[in-house]
Amino acid sequence: MGRPPGFDKNKVIQLVARQFRRNGYAGTSMDEIAKVSGLGRGSLYAAFGDKGKLYSQSLADYCERNEAEWAAVLDGPDATALERLHAYLMRSARVVHEDPEQLGCMVTGFAVEGVHGNAAADARVRQAISTISRSLSDCVMAAQRNGDLDPTADASEISQLLMAVNRGMEVMARAGLKLSALERVAAHAFTALPLTQPS
Repeated sequence: MGRPPGFDKNKVIQLVARQFRRNGYAGTSMDEIAKVSGLGRGSLYAAFGDKGKLYSQSLADYCERNEAEWAAVLDGPDATALERLHAYLMRSARVVHEDPEQLGCMVTGFAVEGVHGNAAADARVRQAISTISRSLSDCVMAAQRNGDLDPTADASEISQLLMAVNRGMEVMARAGLKLSALERVAAHAFTALPLTQPS
């Protein structure tokens, strides 16, 4: 076995992910990655490979954390499913504003920037979107079982709508829309759901 590196690989991956989130793939150089990680280029190449591989690894780590965070919001019993859908929308409105660096979602960043030729990153983004969409669909179906949402509504279509609202609010927040305005968008999106007892 080779000698283990004298640094925490997971910590380096998270630092690198922040740099990619801040400047995008094209706007991030290996020199910048070396600077934020505190490692020489040789150590980075030896431990992680080239910039494309570093991007794929940092994206995969980010996706795992992001999926877990949304699962924590959306998973639960049928009786509180509608509340969790509301929490998803309100958290979507707040999440960018909670980060003073305005880094944004790495999945959205990949989809917008379009890092061509990185099949691993493309596959991981598709998996992340599918995973969160499935969590949303499960939550919608739970609300339907509890009688809070129209049982004849298509759960997958509702989940796609909610994801579109989520991504759209992120873009609007980065463009300068205030939190109060985004929270009103979230509230309107919630009342637009096929509620069995409209508020």
